[in-house]
Amino acid sequence: MKQFTLSLLVALSSLAASAQQPLMRDVFAAMPDSVLPMVSKNNRLDCIDFIENQMEARVRNAIGEYVTLEALTKDYLRFRTSSAALLEMKLLPTSDSTAVLCLVHTVQTGAEGSALRMEDSHLRFLRPDWSELPSQAAVAFSVPDVSAFVKADAPDSLRADFEQAQRSLQAFHPVRMAFSSDDVVLTLTLQTALLSMEEKRAVEGRLQSVVRRWNGTRFE
Repeated sequence: MKQFTLSLLVALSSLAASAQQPLMRDVFAAMPDSVLPMVSKNNRLDCIDFIENQMEARVRNAIGEYVTLEALTKDYLRFRTSSAALLEMKLLPTSDSTAVLCLVHTVQTGAEGSALRMEDSHLRFLRPDWSELPSQAAVAFSVPDVSAFVKADAPDSLRADFEQAQRSLQAFHPVRMAFSSDDVVLTLTLQTALLSMEEKRAVEGRLQSVVRRWNGTRFE
């Protein structure tokens, strides 16, 4: 009887821990259709099965296009939703041992590796069960302005063109956001595809990525 009681307590403890710390595979499987309307639950389950068996996790969506689950860990996922769109998901731990689900949707234009390549990301925060958080203030996040991406020790060559580039970027400065697969870090990279050739030369070597770390409540 004591052995049975101990086994039951261990099982209940394990269930409680798993309830507090959801796995990304389960979060992805339970994704509402409204998040990715062209990707069915069967698509997602197939992708999970393939990647967990070290196979290419590539399937056709509802309109016949290929979608690919590129990476999956216990708290991170990267899903190619089309040739021009990417979804990243990260489970961020909180002080009460639960988690916040953060989604990064990225739209990509221009050929990869070309000077016209541009990626524009936006964030969304939810609970792991896909319900809305009671207040977005709890995970307040804003994209930093252009000055945050400029190196403090940037050289003064091409100053006039650099100042013009900064003015051009202020009007519209898309930012690529990407999660680390094994850390609670978000890297933001300023996109410069819309600059003129002179402006691109002026900013070369003078820009840096901005790194934000999750502290259990927000990115800092």
